[in-house]
Amino acid sequence: MASITDIMSDVLALPRSERSYLAAKIIESLEEDHELSPEWMEEIERRVSRRQSGETESVSREDVHRDIEQILA
Repeated sequence: MASITDIMSDVLALPRSERSYLAAKIIESLEEDHELSPEWMEEIERRVSRRQSGETESVSREDVHRDIEQILA
């Protein structure tokens, strides 16, 4: 069995869209008691689907912070 370090290295080598999908699935697996409402689960699936199809793009935290600083300046 691969170590967590090996798995993390492999995961970080994946394209951003695949990492995003994997992250969503991991988070979903942590919520086994389904504390989220069915509406939120549908919204999450819609967002993941749009991200995977290329309809939306990820924005880095650094870019968001830079944009906010420019707006507030």
